[in-house]
Amino acid sequence: MCTFFVGWDSLITVPLLPAMTGDTGIPVGLGALLVSAYALAYLLSAPVFGAILAPDPVGGMIFSGMVVLGIGTALTGLGGSFSTLLLFRAVTGIGAGMVEPGVYALIGDRFPYERRGRAIGLVSGMLIASTLFGVPLGGYLAEVSTWRYTFWIIGGLAFLASAAVYLALPADRPESYSRQGAAGSALRSTLGQFRTAFSAASVLFALLATFLWYGSLQGTFANAGIYYSRYFGFTEAQNGLVLMVAGLASVIGSIVGGRLADRFGKRTVVGISSVIAATSVFVLTSIVTGTLPAAIIVHVVWATAFASGFSALTALVSELNPEARGTVLALNTSFMFAGSLVFTAASAVLLRAGGFPLVGALSAVAALLVLPLTLYLIKKNVASKSSTGTPETSFKQERS
Repeated sequence: MCTFFVGWDSLITVPLLPAMTGDTGIPVGLGALLVSAYALAYLLSAPVFGAILAPDPVGGMIFSGMVVLGIGTALTGLGGSFSTLLLFRAVTGIGAGMVEPGVYALIGDRFPYERRGRAIGLVSGMLIASTLFGVPLGGYLAEVSTWRYTFWIIGGLAFLASAAVYLALPADRPESYSRQGAAGSALRSTLGQFRTAFSAASVLFALLATFLWYGSLQGTFANAGIYYSRYFGFTEAQNGLVLMVAGLASVIGSIVGGRLADRFGKRTVVGISSVIAATSVFVLTSIVTGTLPAAIIVHVVWATAFASGFSALTALVSELNPEARGTVLALNTSFMFAGSLVFTAASAVLLRAGGFPLVGALSAVAALLVLPLTLYLIKKNVASKSSTGTPETSFKQERS
């Protein structure tokens, strides 16, 4: 449920921007910076809090993050100028940067690797479902009241969720985190977490894979509305309907992909998903632009493949360095947002220069590059586990 709030809050300004612009005097064309402020604050804060709060991820990161997220969201409803709205959205992004990595780290500690894919798939599915259901609901709330009430309602629900988190999360602290926080100052502990996280070369390859994987999605998805309007003359409502269908396919793909990853291996699912995602996004943007049924079918395939691979990749990353799992997963979520920011900007340039074929080609190449990176980091990780004499039985599923 925590990830649902993170996803809901990250994009809730999108349907509310017209009303917010008229009410607060947001400069024309700069409203999207409210999303950027949230994303940038998340990108920068997630790895820092992931390292600082690593000694106590259960009682600290998730609960505190939900409180900060609730405060930032409620304050957004009070914003009276563009500068204050940017500040409050940044505060909300910091809260999200505390919550999501903590959730993934908790899953990594509480679920064995052979069953971790399905747990991460469910959590990722909730993140996607927030876009599918939460964003339209936020727009409806704004229509029947005001945009300010939408933020206050979400903020109030976030506070209730933080209370539920405090009561529901286990009180015992994983042994690995107790060892990490046993000695040293906060600064020394934080720097030590980063050193530990990057001690394995496989972590760098994993972060690059996440950057490319999420960027491959956002580079084209950010322009999906333009795509359907340009090629098929869709209205905003029709665009929303198609994106809702694709979002539902992503939820299913995330859950099913997690289960398949546990059964057939994380590397296998990521590899197959990368090929399918690359092929489908290229076909969508270059081949089926004149046939609506084919475009929708290919779009659904692309969305399903991406979500399936994302669950498997995140489960894989969670085991690359168990001693710094919270920090690694925090960095992983930061690289998601970095990929989104970079590829969205690149797609805007390519769309003006050569249209959707260039945008689709960029997304396809990025998705395909994840395949060799994943093959390398899995082999590296297995070798590392074997060399230390502490291999886990779950890695037998990742054998070639």
